[in-house]
Amino acid sequence: MKSLRAEAFGIALALVAAVLLIWKPWDSCNAPNEVCSFASAVAQQEGLLGYQASAGTVEHDALAKPELAVQLQFVLSDQLDAAQAGALAEQLAQQVQGKAAELRWARTELSLVAGTAEQMQGLDRKSYPLEVAESFAQDARNEQEKPVELGKTAAFAFSMHHLGAPEVRNYSATANSLEQFLVLGKSAAEQLSPAELAVRDSFISYSPGRPSDYSEIELIAEAVRSGRVQSVRIAGSGLEMTVHEMEPAGRAKDIQKWLDQHEALNRPMPYRLFSHDYSEILEGWVGGMKPDWLIPKPVDLPENIEAWPQDPAASMCAADDLQIMLGSPDAATGSRYMSVYAKNISAHACALRSYPQIDFLNEAGEPQQEVQLQPEPGIMLERVLIPAGQAAISTLEWNAMSTSLDPDQTVALRIRAAKAMASDTLTPEYDGQPVSLDILDGATIAQSPWAQARDGWATAQDALKPSSPNAARP
Repeated sequence: MKSLRAEAFGIALALVAAVLLIWKPWDSCNAPNEVCSFASAVAQQEGLLGYQASAGTVEHDALAKPELAVQLQFVLSDQLDAAQAGALAEQLAQQVQGKAAELRWARTELSLVAGTAEQMQGLDRKSYPLEVAESFAQDARNEQEKPVELGKTAAFAFSMHHLGAPEVRNYSATANSLEQFLVLGKSAAEQLSPAELAVRDSFISYSPGRPSDYSEIELIAEAVRSGRVQSVRIAGSGLEMTVHEMEPAGRAKDIQKWLDQHEALNRPMPYRLFSHDYSEILEGWVGGMKPDWLIPKPVDLPENIEAWPQDPAASMCAADDLQIMLGSPDAATGSRYMSVYAKNISAHACALRSYPQIDFLNEAGEPQQEVQLQPEPGIMLERVLIPAGQAAISTLEWNAMSTSLDPDQTVALRIRAAKAMASDTLTPEYDGQPVSLDILDGATIAQSPWAQARDGWATAQDALKPSSPNAARP
């Protein structure tokens, strides 16, 4: 009797499934007939369980005919594997893109969903554990690439879904635990996908803005398992961690030591480490590995410049050996540039190995407050031997500062070629006329050490011609 009942129950389930496949209760359409007919026809493809469609109008101006904006959602079977889902998504996108162009839809939003839907509270729509989306517009750029990209996105999303991620949105996936976070991360790294991963109900996340790297994801897990931090995230700006509030004071230094001595990752990773009350902020590079541009190197000379002869026995320059001069200030969008020159006016070669010491003076002759002169990253401090009659260069770069409230601007610079020397006070000039600089209180200025010349900057010989003593940076 039980076997007969079981057989009857199985037949009933099969009938229900057949009815659902024919009836498809997911299907709904609130759009013009052309949209509904298209969506219904597309939804008959294998691997699709249903669709929803709606449409509105877009008015670019009052005199033009309103254009149609279409929203299409197709429910994919979550029995599809990642490759099948990717291929189907690309095919659907091509069909939608073609129909949108044919019927001149102004904008089309396509979303593909899968999994068991839940009704969203207070809204007439459902939420699916998996959703990928793309938009199409008549005048948008890179339209032809979008179907392929949506296919890649869908393949990634289905791979995360099948690994148990409770929520997937395009390249973003949520994990239920740290262990699942590692599983998702390993898969994302193997796919070279730019994943955004997070652990549900925690302060653990990974969104590097580039292809995933499993060594970085493992670093997050190591930090969490140590029990010493309460939040860990890697984003485009690097690693950020906050020390657990139960940790003793000063523990941030121990964690910094651990980061500094950690095995270097596959690429340089800057970190910022915060105490739990944010009273202490420590910075560095994981494993001490810095990017090439931060590793000091000798200044690159322009191609047409021959390096000055070196003489280790030559004496260091004295203040009387040098004449300090300014190049003309120059500007680009949001950035400012100016060069400083030290001309050897003695009868013999002399050497400098320093940064110029500079005070930026306002109209009252007082130094601007809290100005930070920072060594330009990646440039090595070297001994430069200046032949008689030649001039070394040091460059200054800063971001434009607002002068809308007419604060005190810099009108003069007090400069020493090296710390022990006397200073000269110079006025910036442009075309022979005094000018002020938008260097105000609190400015940050990057400066290079003294060098023979710098690629991309006017040479001292050109900038200090008698007819044009303040030639601008090219």
